[in-house]
Amino acid sequence: MKWNDVKSTYPNEWVVFEAIQAHSEDNERIIDEIAVIDRFVDSIEALNRHAELHKQNATREYYFFHTSRDELRIKEQRWAGIRSL
Repeated sequence: MKWNDVKSTYPNEWVVFEAIQAHSEDNERIIDEIAVIDRFVDSIEALNRHAELHKQNATREYYFFHTSRDELRIKEQRWAGIRSL
């Protein structure tokens, strides 16, 4: 799905989704294709679901946004430090 399709299908809701196709451009992550995993009225529930999914598979691109947003704006952050194992 495209973001506009998600917005019209799930109006005024929080959606947790996986980026199926995405690319980087000017320090932003551009999401081309979305697979909606879950939807919520409450942002805390969406955050918890996102955290659960990320914990299960940290290599996949999971996000959560409210469908009132006109577009997805995702700033990329580069990690400069060392992570513990």
